[in-house]
Amino acid sequence: MVPESFWLTKALLFELDWIIRDSQNPNFTKADYPEEFPVAALKHCLKLLRSYEVRTAVTSNRDQKTVVGELVRLNLAEDFDNIRCFEDVTELKPKTELHLLSMDMLGVKPLRTVAFETTVDGVKAAQAAGIFCVGMPPGVDGQADMTMVSFLGEPLLHVLEKIDKSKRIKFGIV
Repeated sequence: MVPESFWLTKALLFELDWIIRDSQNPNFTKADYPEEFPVAALKHCLKLLRSYEVRTAVTSNRDQKTVVGELVRLNLAEDFDNIRCFEDVTELKPKTELHLLSMDMLGVKPLRTVAFETTVDGVKAAQAAGIFCVGMPPGVDGQADMTMVSFLGEPLLHVLEKIDKSKRIKFGIV
């Protein structure tokens, strides 16, 4: 059963650089993860998201060989429901095609989606697609709907509730 507070968010689209930065986070605080290292915590987090019926994807302007290779190196490739890269589209970020394709593959609408981006082009693509965007500073300061230094900085339930609260405010949902 999915708690009511998560009904607004059903899919998370991560840019590859977000995953890489979180996996190397020197300030990892073990918010609510029993794992010792950020990569293990990310793996745990992705499994927990799946148990909440939240789908996950990677969207990247990089080629598939690089993206999948990096995810395999981190032992995270099988933890995403969808991976969309350079070869899958005709237009890259800041155009919306990668995000729209990922949402289509996951079967979700923009209102139910959150994009985690590290670049202004990624933020622009997400927002143009009607997706709530969480940006990782410093490159996206003032551009994204919300910023976070890490997806693992606090307990997952708090992160999802904070995002949904911000989404409800942005989209005028009571």
